[in-house]
Amino acid sequence: MSHLDVYFRAFKELRKETLDEASCVRKRKAIAQANTEADKLEATKYLVSIQDDWITAIEEGLSFVEKAVAEERQFIRSDGEVVPIEKVKKISKDSVEHLAKHSDMITRLPEEGADVVPDKLYMVEKLSDYAVYENRFLYMMLRYISDFINFRLEKIEALRHTYVGNMHVQKEVVTKKRKLLVQSTVVESRADNRYPVADENTELLIKRIKDCQSIVNSLLGTDLMTQVAKSPMLKPPIVKTNVLKMNNNFKKALALYDYIASYKGAGYTYEEVRYNFAPFSDQIADEVAESLSLISFLAYKFGNGINDVLESEYKKEERRRKNAEAEKLAERLKRLKKRANESNKTFEEYMLVLEERVRMLEKDSEDLQTVRQEMDALALRIDELNNEKSELNRRINEFKAVIEQKELELAALNQKYIEDMSALKKEYEREKSELVQAHANREEALKASHAEELAAAESAFANELRERISEHDIKEEELRAELEELNSQWNLTKSKYEQGIADVEARAAVFDGEQQKLADEYEAKLRELEKNYAEEFTARDRENLYIRTELDGLRMKNGDMKPSTDYTSRERFVELEEEFEAFKQFFKGQWKLTKKAIKREVYGKKETNTEPDSVAGEGN
Repeated sequence: MSHLDVYFRAFKELRKETLDEASCVRKRKAIAQANTEADKLEATKYLVSIQDDWITAIEEGLSFVEKAVAEERQFIRSDGEVVPIEKVKKISKDSVEHLAKHSDMITRLPEEGADVVPDKLYMVEKLSDYAVYENRFLYMMLRYISDFINFRLEKIEALRHTYVGNMHVQKEVVTKKRKLLVQSTVVESRADNRYPVADENTELLIKRIKDCQSIVNSLLGTDLMTQVAKSPMLKPPIVKTNVLKMNNNFKKALALYDYIASYKGAGYTYEEVRYNFAPFSDQIADEVAESLSLISFLAYKFGNGINDVLESEYKKEERRRKNAEAEKLAERLKRLKKRANESNKTFEEYMLVLEERVRMLEKDSEDLQTVRQEMDALALRIDELNNEKSELNRRINEFKAVIEQKELELAALNQKYIEDMSALKKEYEREKSELVQAHANREEALKASHAEELAAAESAFANELRERISEHDIKEEELRAELEELNSQWNLTKSKYEQGIADVEARAAVFDGEQQKLADEYEAKLRELEKNYAEEFTARDRENLYIRTELDGLRMKNGDMKPSTDYTSRERFVELEEEFEAFKQFFKGQWKLTKKAIKREVYGKKETNTEPDSVAGEGN
């Protein structure tokens, strides 16, 4: 029995005592009717809508995964070792082949007619290994699907079983001898609500999700997956072996993995469902008033310290009720005896008949209890539906009020539109007639003025045309004379220009010769400078090689120079070869000078310019 059932039964027992008691009814009614506008009771739940595409994909893919697991793919691993002949239990082909290659295992000659018995023999143990790549892929995929389902199922269940309740009441009751002020606020948030928003489609989808989860867990619990779990788990990316590409079961399993791995959505959506129970119904108001009366009683009891007094009164009342029950029982026994005597049966026979009747009544009572439980459940459901109905009616009334207001606004707008359109149409007709009349008047005036202007313009144009023709003739004569003068000047200027061109060409030829001479001199100097720079650069480069070689020699002598990967590149090794060649030349030259110094010191001879070939050979 849950705590809800315990509290419900306790509250029912309380109501049995107070429901019909006159003073309790009067006090509850006074509390329930006080400050009803401040009553507030809101409940919030979540309606989850699950997308079934990923559920269908998992259901379809798991059928192929089951078949792939049932194949139990494996390979045979052979482990062999050489053991004493006494421990050999069975000889295989591999043992004979090994003995043929290792005759040193036969150390004793057999007796005449006896078989050859080696001291040791190669034993092979063939073991089945299930940790093939495909099985490891199946295990990794099942673990991934399990996490995928568990993550979404936990989120969905958490939302569906979330309940947030907010109730606030403020009651003030004033009578001649009593003033009661009660303020109560209850804010409750639960994650274990057993009564989510009713949705058959969601229930069905959750059942399908749990079925998929059960299948995945059962597959992970198989012997094959238990063995594969001991091997290191695969990590993406997945290598598409021939089995994963060609075997239909593994191919479909790989498709399922690709789908799950690329799935980005949450797989579900949700919306808040709010229930508003204000104003309170008669049942809610009465039961809330009952709880407030109980709180008032507790405060009064402890405030006066009358717990012992009330306990004494309670015991007296219990004794009175027991005595009354005993008297009723004695009276019933008297009636039973009287009925037994009147039935012409012994008391024992009459008791048997009564027991049979009692059993029948108990059976009827059990059936009646079942019916009562069903009625209680139906009553709760009716209360819930009535609450929902009241909430829906309230919202419908709100919507009706909004609709009526909008209809009034729409009617007003329609009337205003009709009036505005009528006024605009009249104004349009008036302006149209005025514009037509004005246009006609302006057209007549323009025609009259245009005829006068046209006649005046034609006369002015004719006069201007005659003047322009006479001016054009005079201008033409002036231009012809000016053109002749310009032609004569052009001929003179042309002859001078041609003479100047000839002089410039002669001077240009002289300048080109001088320029070519200067260019040849500059190029010769440039080649000479390049040669000098190249020789100097070569000398400096060789000097650098000598210095670097001497430095490397000192490092080698001090033990600081060791073979290194820094010299393994082609460019660095070429530099190293050049350093070696330069050092060889330096060594040869130095050796010659050293030999000459030794000869002067030993023989007292003067330095000569040549050396015997044999001595030079020693230097090499």
